[in-house]
Amino acid sequence: MGQPVQLSISSRIQQALEHELLAAMTKFSAVGAAGIIMDIHNGEVLAMTSLPQLNPNAAGQGSPEARFNRATLGVYELGSTFKPFTVAMAMDSGVVKSFGQMYNCPGALHVYGRTINDTHPFGRSCSVAEIMQESSNIGTAQIAQQLGAERQKAFLRKMGFLDPVAVELREKGRTLSPGSQWGPIETMTVGFGHGIAVTPLHLASGYATLFNGGIFRPATLLKVDRNHSAANGRRVFSEETSYKMRALLRLVVTEGTGGKADAPGYRIGGKTGSAEKYHNRSLLVTTFAGVFPMDEPRYVIVVMLDEPKATAETYGFRTAGWNVAPVVSKTVSRIAPMLGVRPDKNREPNMAEVLPYISQDPEH
Repeated sequence: MGQPVQLSISSRIQQALEHELLAAMTKFSAVGAAGIIMDIHNGEVLAMTSLPQLNPNAAGQGSPEARFNRATLGVYELGSTFKPFTVAMAMDSGVVKSFGQMYNCPGALHVYGRTINDTHPFGRSCSVAEIMQESSNIGTAQIAQQLGAERQKAFLRKMGFLDPVAVELREKGRTLSPGSQWGPIETMTVGFGHGIAVTPLHLASGYATLFNGGIFRPATLLKVDRNHSAANGRRVFSEETSYKMRALLRLVVTEGTGGKADAPGYRIGGKTGSAEKYHNRSLLVTTFAGVFPMDEPRYVIVVMLDEPKATAETYGFRTAGWNVAPVVSKTVSRIAPMLGVRPDKNREPNMAEVLPYISQDPEH
């Protein structure tokens, strides 16, 4: 009792994140946005914002939209940002033995009376590395099918995805999952981030778990000292899988859908996600979940735009690679120096883990 507490939030990092997110929200006429920056080793939340913002100094003037915390209370289908979890689960379960493992990736996959499509169809066999590079739903669905529902649920439970998010706030959203209907087709769609809705903070914690060596630690808004329970964690992924996934997500930024997230010298790795809203499939939630520096991961950044619109500058596209990926690039360029991360164009994860398994076909 009576002990002082110190928040983990950094006002400078918070300001940078809010500034870049608000600029993107305005530019793409989105109805809302959320962002989180987190230390992957101890779970400290360094910045967290939900837009539009509530001004606590203007009593009674906030709109319902501004009162709603999209970062911890809102649950969303976060789409392809889930795919790295599926690959990592399959690696740890012995389903995927290398990033060169091949899958049949037709123009469309007809399974269990449903059709699964890709934005960039391969129409050929493709490697696990290519599935991630081009964000293939068809390839990821087949990996999830091999993994199976029980193993998928067990991993998601260990990551805290099936429970309200762990953080010291009352505003905690409840995950929406297939529940008792979790059959083979649900396993496939959950594998690529559809049919399950979680908060952006769940996603940030998941990426922290995947890239800190495989240990889940709850997110916290308090400074972590050695006595804080956040220092203790539970193993979810093996260290080897955690290490190998670095190159795969760096590939997504250097050669794949996340190119606009790159910030020279800061070795960002991550994954785009664009998911249709359940109540209106013509509206999107776009997300980028990333980690930097990817050769020695220290921080996770998750940014989300709610219902962004296309612009002439994006050539009519409104997917994550066009609108939230640039927010990551600009934000990391601003905050990395504050966090003591130095730009170094000579350092990279071990890309030999993935590059041999990428087709030199100019179409892919």
